[in-house]
Amino acid sequence: MMSRVGPKQVFLILGIVFGLAIFAPRQAQADSNSRNEFPGRRVGGGTRGTCAIDSRAMAALNPASNLGVTASDRPSLYFSMPTAETPYHGQFILSDANENRLYETSLVAGAEPIVGVHLPANLVAPDQDYHWYFVVACNPRDLSQNVVLEGWLRRVPVTPAPADTTLVESQLDLVNTYQQEGLWNDAIALMVELRQTYPGNEGVQTQWNQILEALNLITVVQ
Repeated sequence: MMSRVGPKQVFLILGIVFGLAIFAPRQAQADSNSRNEFPGRRVGGGTRGTCAIDSRAMAALNPASNLGVTASDRPSLYFSMPTAETPYHGQFILSDANENRLYETSLVAGAEPIVGVHLPANLVAPDQDYHWYFVVACNPRDLSQNVVLEGWLRRVPVTPAPADTTLVESQLDLVNTYQQEGLWNDAIALMVELRQTYPGNEGVQTQWNQILEALNLITVVQ
């Protein structure tokens, strides 16, 4: 769910961006193709101060390696967020492997347990690694209390299996195919879409739980 940023959020976002520039980890030095794991953080955890939301319920729907692989030219990334009576803002930032900032957007969370970032077409190129951050400020005046999720995205030059069928069973099979081919970003995105479209479908809920177990996020994600 997207929202324009009003004047009251300007200070918050500037603080997030400034804080991110200070606290961003160094780029990994090893060749990305040889790494089994990428530096990152999938789950929010606790904060040093008081946070208006339960940061422990914040999670990036991403593999434990912190690398999501996609065959799509316009991939989506999804985050599990605590629901709240008062909406709160998050900032998503995408950089290339050299930390050159390519894209950023503000999201409004609180109403739904899952929020998504839908990247523009062809923003990510094949055979390249991209570093993303998702930041929520618990206290705009204290950047050390920012909750920062961090991970990586890689687009691979393969032709994904067709997704033009409307049969739920066929699309669930397609989720399995994506997983088997290592296209975890695409498997997660399709699974989120199916769960939103068919919230009462038993097969969809079963496979949703299975994918969360495979991601080791079953105890975190709502």
